[in-house]
Amino acid sequence: MPITDTVVHEIAMRWADIDSLNHVNNVVYVDYASEARAVLGEAVADAPVRSMSVRFLQPLLLSREPVEVASAVDGATVTQQIRRRGSDAVFAEIRTELGALRPIPPHPAVGKPFAMAVRRSDLDQSGNVSLTKLFELFQELRILFVSEQVQQMQAGRFVVGTVAVAQAQPVPWRAEPYAARARITRVGAGSITIESEILDEDTVLVRSTSVMVGFDAQHQQSRRLDDDERAIFEATLDAS
Repeated sequence: MPITDTVVHEIAMRWADIDSLNHVNNVVYVDYASEARAVLGEAVADAPVRSMSVRFLQPLLLSREPVEVASAVDGATVTQQIRRRGSDAVFAEIRTELGALRPIPPHPAVGKPFAMAVRRSDLDQSGNVSLTKLFELFQELRILFVSEQVQQMQAGRFVVGTVAVAQAQPVPWRAEPYAARARITRVGAGSITIESEILDEDTVLVRSTSVMVGFDAQHQQSRRLDDDERAIFEATLDAS
């Protein structure tokens, strides 16, 4: 249902927004949301983002029609919907919580470890990794993690259903990579839940929870996990 009492901001689409499935890449929705939040006034645009969650409802394809981002502010919460001009269809919903960052309690040291390097181009004007680039880093981490679990996985076998990112501390550039880790916390009939973190030693800087949905690229619809996928993911779940 379209949200009401909103500010609507239009954004032209780019070829670079599209992924290998010819859909708008999930990270780009965060970029759309951040761009639209910038027109809501300094109190919103300049406030630190404590957390953001994105729910992907249907694929958005490249079009000459601009994207519309409808934004509503309720205290420290910004709710946004991604639409296309002239349509009430909602392609994604984004919920952003503004406010001072809070510590994230660490989990036991479980999960697959990775090294996550930050590039200078990942930084915003504050000198820290931008929100959009944090989502991109977690996308890289998910791809690495899932591809290691299912080594024969074909491209397009999974899509992102939801992603939530909570930030405890800014992530500045440094020459050495940050520690990162990922683990599976749930295996469902047609999806898995992955929790991943970027750390500085034992301190959690950012945590992400993502639901990956089995996807049939030929028919452009969700699918159930096959027996091999389920066995692999459940073994990883047990190992965690």
